[in-house]
Amino acid sequence: MEENKTQQEKEQEKKESTPKVDRFKGVDKSTAEEIQQYERLYFREDKPVPFGKLKLYPATVRDYDQFMLSSSCLTLNKNETVEGIRMTNLDFLLSKLTDKEEGPLWSYKLHSLLSIIFHLKNGIKCKKCGHVIEYDSEEFQNFIRQIQEFSKNMTDKTTASEAPHLTCSQCHNSEDKDFVEMIKIVKNKKNHYDLFIDEQQITSQDFNKLRLIVMYQNFIDYQDDSWVDPDLKKDYEERLEIEAKSNQGATATLERKIVGLSMNSNFKFGEIFDMTIRKFTIALSMIDDIMNYKFTRNAQMSGLVSFPKDYKVEHWLYKVPKDMYGDSYKSLDQATQEQSMMHK
Repeated sequence: MEENKTQQEKEQEKKESTPKVDRFKGVDKSTAEEIQQYERLYFREDKPVPFGKLKLYPATVRDYDQFMLSSSCLTLNKNETVEGIRMTNLDFLLSKLTDKEEGPLWSYKLHSLLSIIFHLKNGIKCKKCGHVIEYDSEEFQNFIRQIQEFSKNMTDKTTASEAPHLTCSQCHNSEDKDFVEMIKIVKNKKNHYDLFIDEQQITSQDFNKLRLIVMYQNFIDYQDDSWVDPDLKKDYEERLEIEAKSNQGATATLERKIVGLSMNSNFKFGEIFDMTIRKFTIALSMIDDIMNYKFTRNAQMSGLVSFPKDYKVEHWLYKVPKDMYGDSYKSLDQATQEQSMMHK
């Protein structure tokens, strides 16, 4: 019976037996549909996504390392701790900033991330003219020195009105009420954190949406894995470590990736640095796929290399989406055994 099946029928069976990859599994239906619409309207052309009165910009290769480090702010799993289960994703992240040991690092990550995705300067904005006095600028550091000098020379007769006031270098405004923090974090009366970006409040619901938009916007193959069983995740990570050892831990630095892309395309270094991470990832992957496709096709057509009878070379342009965990459903012992066999 099996022998009587046509090649077309076999191909159809193979197609039907291949599980469909749901990139939005674990994401509620309305949010998934919204992000898919963003893919058509904004992601493809690297346009910023409207977010209230703000815009979410795609990260570029120039900010690659900083963005990769900071993106952990968006992938934190609050349900991995007892305290986190009772918190919102936003509360859980902002609570990290108060940690004695890791607080400064999380603060750096969050402020870096917000600066990249919102294209904002981290500092104090003059509402009259829009000029932002960055915290690490000489302008702001001069103000800090004035405060320190004033504090040193204070006496019992010194009044608050004598204290130095921050003055805008552009419009010379010095009214305290006319200055606002670009990134503001406060704890409210209900013991929850409030996050304000250029005076726009980011609620816990807003943040839940933001973290998904940014990840899907910047990573072409991103799949939400919040629904995956923690034991499976742990098993998968351990298997990756085993497979990495068989590769002698070989990795490619960002610099090598940039040079490699430039050598195999018409892109100049400056153009690659200005490229979005999304397009950079696609370009790198596509160059690798083209090279593999040409090599395999040449080998197949030469007749010098034997292939299975029904073997079909996957075209470099048409990619079949793959499950983010691939074959992770096999056991850790099986993966260890496979790697051992490779080195015999």
